[in-house]
Amino acid sequence: MKSHRAREGFTLIELLVVIAIIAVLIGLLVPAVQKVREAANRMQCTNNLKQLGLAAHNFQSAQGFLPPAWIGSNALDPDGWATWAVLVLPYIEQESTYKLWNLEYAASRQVPDAFQQQVKTLLCPSRPTAVLSRNDFVPAGGGLSDYAASFGIAANGSNSTGAIIPTANMAQTTGVDANGVPIVKSGWRSQVDFSAITDGTSNTFLIGEKHIRPNSLRGKNEDRSVFGGQNNSVRRMAGIAPNGDQRTLMPPEAQTPALANTCFGGPHSGVCVFVFCDGSVKSVTTTVTPGTLSSLSSRADGQVISENY
Repeated sequence: MKSHRAREGFTLIELLVVIAIIAVLIGLLVPAVQKVREAANRMQCTNNLKQLGLAAHNFQSAQGFLPPAWIGSNALDPDGWATWAVLVLPYIEQESTYKLWNLEYAASRQVPDAFQQQVKTLLCPSRPTAVLSRNDFVPAGGGLSDYAASFGIAANGSNSTGAIIPTANMAQTTGVDANGVPIVKSGWRSQVDFSAITDGTSNTFLIGEKHIRPNSLRGKNEDRSVFGGQNNSVRRMAGIAPNGDQRTLMPPEAQTPALANTCFGGPHSGVCVFVFCDGSVKSVTTTVTPGTLSSLSSRADGQVISENY
């Protein structure tokens, strides 16, 4: 009787077929994994903005007004006094960091632990890992943010039209101490509370994802520290400015146009996520018209929003 020897392995052709099948399965699996990861990142981003909206509401309840974009003037840019991101720290479980700040003095006068934190609530997980900023108010740099205050349709200082803008009469709020060091005077307050948002809190941007040009990621140019005084790292504008400049929502890959460094726009394809003044979080399509963006970014222009966004 003949005995049959057990097979010891695959033939070369069988092995190649198995490898090809595995490659096809991986090719099908990778996009699915990426979609799941992006969905999770976008959910976390939405939650971050929800927390920032809640923090702004709690700040309003405690102080009687919304947090300003920054206190004092912007004369020291890239140095500067406390920004909205500093002022909401106690309301996003960062009170220990907030207590390190002496609000009378500019960021460069604070201890490093006050401005070098990478606060998770300020960072979108779809963006690269945050680093300390470069060429900023101190050589060591400070922590970043992927979210910016809604300044309105244009950068017009204390007269800007958004919900989070500087204190009134910026230049008059600053002075010097006994040693000649610049300080911001006590008694500052925001000009905006909920009653000033006459277009309706559900129709007005509060904070949104800021577009960062790819060549500026991470920690350069408009991606410098949100705790310092570099204006474009703190604020964004949207819509049609009085001089005709138009700021639309930028896709993630946009290096141009010239105003890209002052526009909103997140890392998510096709949308930019905002928290509105009523605390709701909405994804706004990047194809929304400049006219609608003007209405959404202005707190009191009296315009009716006529399109879905």
